[in-house]
Amino acid sequence: MVPPTRPRPSNDFWHGGAFPVKSGGNSKPGGMRPPIRRVLALDAGSQRIKLLLLQSDFGNFHIVSAESIDLRQEGLVAPDEIKSHLQKKLDEMGRPPVAITLPQHLSTSQIIDLPRDSESEVDQLIAEETKRLSGVSESRIIHDFVRTATGAPDRRQFWVTLAQEADIRERVLQLGIEREDLCDVTTTANALIAAYGVAAPGSVTSVLVQLGAERTVLVIVLAGQGAFVASFEMGGNFFTRAIARLKGCAEDAAEDLKVRSNVFQNEGIGGGFSSVVDGWVAEFNRQLSEWFHQHPGRELDDFELIGSGGGFEQPGLREYLTRKAGLIVKAWPKAARAEQSPNPGFEVAFGTALQAIGHSLQPVSLLPDDYRAAWKKRVTRQKIELASLALIAFCALALAVGTWHKLSLIMRKQSLIDKVAAGQQAVEANAALMSDLLGEYEVFRPVLRAQQGTVDMLKTIQLLQSSRGTQSFWYVLLADQQTYFSAPSSAGATNRSPSTNLAAIIERSSVSSPAGAFPSSTNGSPARPGMIAELTIPGPPEASRAILGSLVNGLKRDPLYSRVDLLSEDLRRNLAETNVYLADRDYVLQMDFAETDFQYSPTPKKPANGGGSSPRRGSRGGAAASTRSEPVSRYESADGKVPSPF
Repeated sequence: MVPPTRPRPSNDFWHGGAFPVKSGGNSKPGGMRPPIRRVLALDAGSQRIKLLLLQSDFGNFHIVSAESIDLRQEGLVAPDEIKSHLQKKLDEMGRPPVAITLPQHLSTSQIIDLPRDSESEVDQLIAEETKRLSGVSESRIIHDFVRTATGAPDRRQFWVTLAQEADIRERVLQLGIEREDLCDVTTTANALIAAYGVAAPGSVTSVLVQLGAERTVLVIVLAGQGAFVASFEMGGNFFTRAIARLKGCAEDAAEDLKVRSNVFQNEGIGGGFSSVVDGWVAEFNRQLSEWFHQHPGRELDDFELIGSGGGFEQPGLREYLTRKAGLIVKAWPKAARAEQSPNPGFEVAFGTALQAIGHSLQPVSLLPDDYRAAWKKRVTRQKIELASLALIAFCALALAVGTWHKLSLIMRKQSLIDKVAAGQQAVEANAALMSDLLGEYEVFRPVLRAQQGTVDMLKTIQLLQSSRGTQSFWYVLLADQQTYFSAPSSAGATNRSPSTNLAAIIERSSVSSPAGAFPSSTNGSPARPGMIAELTIPGPPEASRAILGSLVNGLKRDPLYSRVDLLSEDLRRNLAETNVYLADRDYVLQMDFAETDFQYSPTPKKPANGGGSSPRRGSRGGAAASTRSEPVSRYESADGKVPSPF
């Protein structure tokens, strides 16, 4: 057999002989346990009965209480006395659902290999294998199994646990809980596996050693899953009887001596008692030798020994096992959270409770069918009662909410009416104030518009001056568009002033039209707020086009302008002197300023066709907030090249 590896996700587990969640699979009725919120685990031994109450709140479980009943100290000898005492304890705890632990010697746990192609017959094959393992028995056999991981691609492994139904029912009768809500029955080994999975979830290879009063239980755990279980009839009482025999005293005195002193250091019985412990070590090794023989390559030294049970509380026992037998038996590890760590001796009860509330990676339940059916019926009834209470609470809540909602609507309606009246008065006051403010703003808006125009013209002059740099071209004329388009054209330019100085031309243009006024074009005039620049670029045509394209592209990137393009021939005016430019290298640029808030009334009318407006700048000359794409220049083609203007 191949040892199992780390367990797969819980939805791959088999439980109760059925596929619980595989898509397309059918689940056997009663195969899955219903969830439990609170459970009382009973671990009854020959000397003590341990009770552990565990509660789960939305998947977060914690130990509520743990109590150990010493039968000798309490004087509980007769079965009826034990039953009566347990009933009192159940009353004190509110009679929660009960889960019990079946002693390991009354059950068998083993890994079974089955062919992978027999998936549809797994339940039948395991039932047949269970009959073979149980031998000839008149009592009905109860079994449960869970699938484990395997390294063989053509095999499937199952952890099977079985017990006689008569032994289970006898255990229930001994505890006097046959009329209680019995929700789960598991074995000592499976309880230890569940408890160890919480205490050491990252453990890979371990041997759990439960040294109880009457027996020792050994569990090999690989990656959180049980791989082998064995038990032998040598426990704490075996050591006590050996001390009584060596000391020649009663068992009570021997038990007291074993608990209070280190017997190994007693000169009278130390040597003889060491031989008794050596016999226990020999049986320990013999029980494990079978599994190690079937799994060559694995040795006991590779495993971590974890001890539990009252037998390991004997002083000097762990030290002797380490010194004489080389067995380093460590104490049961503590969980990450204190409320999830049981007290020493309660490991089995804790594991039993964990499985009952569904916190076990390898759950196997030996609950008889009638108890299982009664428990599921009880849970179903509780669900119906809970649903009814929830429905009544919901109806009462809905009625209360509805009444409160109606009252709040009435109050809100009256409040809204008052707010509307107050708001109407505020709106009227705001409208009157806004009208006054707009009237005052209209008085100053022409001044601000003219100021903005002056700033734009000065910035244009600065940009044109900086654009020339070391280039071999010159500007022959600069004027605002109103002046340019309103000036009469002269073919020979004989009526123009003989001055060809650029500054003089700029000054004359500024005098003819106040800077920044830029009135809107009327009577079909093409003038817009902007400037006209006429320049001459000497040199070859290709070089002239390159310089012109670089100049225009640089101006277009400035947010001051909404459009920079060559002026069409039919709109050109011959205003410059002929002796300051070259006729075949003369170009006229039309530079339209981006619109500003000062050019519009505060309440502009929306265009009838719903079209967008021109790109507009902020009133302080900020970046352009364009509302439409910039028109493509006539000298710029789709591929970005500048065509020849000639």
